[in-house]
Amino acid sequence: MMKRFLLAPTAFAVLVFLGANPGACAQSQEKTPAPAASRAEETLELWNTIGNKLVAMAQDFPEDKYDFKVEKDQRTFALNLLHAAAFEYVAARKISGNKNLGPDFGEGDNPTRDQFKTKADVVKFVHGAVAEGANVIRQQGDAGLENTVKIWGNRMVHNSWLWTFAIEHSGEHYGQLVVYYRANNMVPPDSRK
Repeated sequence: MMKRFLLAPTAFAVLVFLGANPGACAQSQEKTPAPAASRAEETLELWNTIGNKLVAMAQDFPEDKYDFKVEKDQRTFALNLLHAAAFEYVAARKISGNKNLGPDFGEGDNPTRDQFKTKADVVKFVHGAVAEGANVIRQQGDAGLENTVKIWGNRMVHNSWLWTFAIEHSGEHYGQLVVYYRANNMVPPDSRK
């Protein structure tokens, strides 16, 4: 009888707690995740994420170090940016079918410093490539990702493949540019956040 008497206040306290806090009994319920964005919106997000990192680097890196390179057989900081942006233009041109998209930088994807002499020239080129690619993704939407395009080597791919390849390519050059920052005892803009 004494045991029941001692357990009663404990049981009462538990019931009061549960009554005052109904969620204590229920398992924590996760919120329903938001629906996935469209494929074009997801592609645009990735495109802009890496593109804006390159733009930030182009704007941030000191102009007097634009011709710096870690090893003699590598591209300079500026040439890395120009190459990455030129390839973004190449991809956007192929996908859009507009060979005149963006400025004329010659054949291929390796513009020279003769064409882009100043930091401002390089920043404008990189920013323009990101913006033009984003416009193409927005204009074509999800349906545009399913279209196919002929790429080098006489191969057909879906536009989604070429966008993914261009995003990954820019990511590789972003990584190289981080090394250029670190070699100059500098912290890249994205690492300062």
